[in-house]
Amino acid sequence: MRPAVFIILVGYMSLVSGWLFAGAQPVAEDELTKLKREYADVLALQGTSKREILAIARILRANPEIAIDRTVASGEYCFNSGHGTMVHFATQPERTQEDVLYEFDASGLIAAGLDPAHMKQLPERGQMTPGVWYFLPKGQQDPHHGHAMGGPTIAIAINLN
Repeated sequence: MRPAVFIILVGYMSLVSGWLFAGAQPVAEDELTKLKREYADVLALQGTSKREILAIARILRANPEIAIDRTVASGEYCFNSGHGTMVHFATQPERTQEDVLYEFDASGLIAAGLDPAHMKQLPERGQMTPGVWYFLPKGQQDPHHGHAMGGPTIAIAINLN
């Protein structure tokens, strides 16, 4: 009788553990599917593009505070590399000519002789002409940040589409 109980117990435990593992499998597959979907653009990269995005990822991993979410204000992410130097990336570049936007603190350039009176004023978001430098005076609302800047700023947009 004991061998029969033992065989039934082992069989039951096998079924239970099989159900547990089978139940866990779809979760793991769902997580893998989600990762592949979220990182498809990165996973598709090869060569220099792949190495470049990994270099940027390593910088952000070491200094996550330099990544600034400005998606609510402008639909952009801001890489604040410090000293008034920032680069913005459009989350939907197909909808704008401002795919990449560079912003710099203009204080040093003005001190060196840059006359901002000869520059166009920074327009509203989506109104920049790619390749044209713009000026934003200190204290004026920056449409890409959604707040006033602490110093004079120059900006240029690049359209990569």
